[in-house]
Amino acid sequence: MLIAQAFFFFRKPHYTWYAWSAAISFSALLYSFGIFLEYNTPSGYLNRFSGLLEWMAIICLIHCLYGFSFSYLGIESKRYHTIAGVCHGLMLILLWYTPYLVADSFVTREFIWLDAPYTEPALGPLGSVFVLYAVAASVTAMVLWIKHRKADPKHRITYLVGMGVWILLGIHDSLATLGIPSLQYFMEYGFLGFSLAVLWVVFSSYAELAAEEKYRVITEFANDCIMVIQDGNIVFRNPSCCDLFGRPLTDSTPGDLLDLIVEEDRNAVRDHYITLLDGGSAPNPHIVRILNADRGMKFFEIASSLIQYRNRPAILAVVRDITERKRAEEARQESERKLYRLQKMESLGLLAGGVAHDLNNILSGLVSYPELLLMQLPADSPLRKPIDTIQNSGKKAAAIVQDLLVLARRGVPSVEVVNLNEIVSEYLKSLEYEKLKSFHPHVAINADLKADVFNISGSRVHLDKTVMNLVSNAAEAMKEDGIITLSTENRYIDRPIHGYEQVEEGDYVTLTVSDAGVGISAEDLERIFEPFYTKKVLGRSGTGLGMTVVWGTVKDHNGYIDVQSTEGKGTTFTLYFPATREERGKEKPLLSIDEYRGKGESILVIDDFKDQRDIASMILCELGYSVTSVSSGEEAIEYLKDHTADLLVLDMIMDPGIDGLDTYRKILELHPNQKAIIASGFSETKRVKELKRLGVGQYIRKPYTMKKIGMAVREEMEKE
Repeated sequence: MLIAQAFFFFRKPHYTWYAWSAAISFSALLYSFGIFLEYNTPSGYLNRFSGLLEWMAIICLIHCLYGFSFSYLGIESKRYHTIAGVCHGLMLILLWYTPYLVADSFVTREFIWLDAPYTEPALGPLGSVFVLYAVAASVTAMVLWIKHRKADPKHRITYLVGMGVWILLGIHDSLATLGIPSLQYFMEYGFLGFSLAVLWVVFSSYAELAAEEKYRVITEFANDCIMVIQDGNIVFRNPSCCDLFGRPLTDSTPGDLLDLIVEEDRNAVRDHYITLLDGGSAPNPHIVRILNADRGMKFFEIASSLIQYRNRPAILAVVRDITERKRAEEARQESERKLYRLQKMESLGLLAGGVAHDLNNILSGLVSYPELLLMQLPADSPLRKPIDTIQNSGKKAAAIVQDLLVLARRGVPSVEVVNLNEIVSEYLKSLEYEKLKSFHPHVAINADLKADVFNISGSRVHLDKTVMNLVSNAAEAMKEDGIITLSTENRYIDRPIHGYEQVEEGDYVTLTVSDAGVGISAEDLERIFEPFYTKKVLGRSGTGLGMTVVWGTVKDHNGYIDVQSTEGKGTTFTLYFPATREERGKEKPLLSIDEYRGKGESILVIDDFKDQRDIASMILCELGYSVTSVSSGEEAIEYLKDHTADLLVLDMIMDPGIDGLDTYRKILELHPNQKAIIASGFSETKRVKELKRLGVGQYIRKPYTMKKIGMAVREEMEKE
């Protein structure tokens, strides 16, 4: 037994109870050797020496008994080994150097089934006390094993049976001391039985650990964390657990791991494990959020079940890091959400574009005819004021149409190099700003404009409107005194920013408008750029297209929007516009009407809408040109087969029939150097750009004004 237990210890030296079990077997060996000498020697020195060996073996066994129990059951021994070592050392001194435990005299015992009397040393004055101490120590050890639930039930029973045999040995010695005959076999086999019981516990545990070792080898190479929780302790874990949790788990308890879980998820995890231990069914697997060592958020998926580990209930938990999967899933959902939002805006844009195109044609009469009438009326005519009113109303309606075209992503009529600082500064000096301040006197507006911001390529008109709409919305969000801050700066984005939109890498000029108003709810934040979606009273706070214009303008400028808002604290809009290194061109001086009058040059107006043809023809005739008009591209081609024109005013969209691009291609076959300008209610499309590549000059936006069409025609006429 001693050899077997020593073998176990050398194979697994980290389990100290193997060493204690070997010491118990060594004590049994000493006791057996002492019994053998006593039985085969008469009274005398050798017989007394054998008795001393027996008593020494009992003292050693008591010490090793508790060492084994503490180590095997995992009980903190505190100062047991120091105190017990001193006490047992004193006992050994009393044993070997005094007659207080074992006397110098001898007694003869009669045992049942023993042929000859048995001679052994008599008990000393303290011998009976020591016997009682040995019995008490044994009973206490049994209570320890009965109360402690960590031990395997089978091993506990085996150990207690062995302790029972040990108690019988004590009873045997007590009976013999009192002169009452007892079975001789108790004396011979009591120690042997207890030692065999310990050997069985050790051997069974060794076999279980060996089997466990096989599974441990398998789990060591698993990427998932695999752990076993039993009696409130982590009794098994594989190396991946340390990697996943970012900390060593050698001395950790489930409570320590529970502290790593985000507070909102802790109760669910705790309830899950309590349900499993009670034999109930719980949702499996479940996802929890973990704060790792660097306080970063991770997502773990935990699958767990109730198992028998070392013949007792335990929880087997498999923990998998699904952070990347979760992030990918969130990114996919975010992409789907943005795609849906984009598709919805595009659908609304198509609808708005169609409506705007038709309205532009209708509004041309309200904008263009009053201008012609005013040119023909004397300065003191009473008709000038009502005609002015008609024209201004038409211009206001046209401005709304332009907002609809922005939504349709067809709203940037021209691109020039501009500076955001100038646009913000001009707004702060505008009548619109003064009007805003009169409506919201409790709101202060601060400007923090960095002096060195880059230029951008864009439409001054739409950028002006964007600033105006953002500031107006911020002011209306301020129910009490507060500050609105407008700031600009250069920003280099070296990695994508994930916000309301993903901002890609590059150089940008940012415009930030922040307020300390009521904020925007998460639900409203998803819809703030939809046309006519507003919490304001329509008719009193605009048309419901303000934020739509902002969105469309930023998109038309190839920019990005980021929105950060907290209800009750305020909102910050950050607009990212791609920077340009181009310098701003010199502003063209304003021309008088005489400078863009014609000299009798011939112009062919091509438009499918009669009112548009008439308006363009009347304006051009008033400017001194010879004008002919046709209603389709096909008619224009037929006309130019027999005639010539110094310039074409070409509508881009003509239905039915061929559009402006196809018309111009066929005209070039007849007149290779034909001059032309484009007129349309939409902004530049790919087909418009193709027309420009073929040689067409300026692009002008309907509705017509005398200045707009006059300057475009004059500029094209003067080209070589």
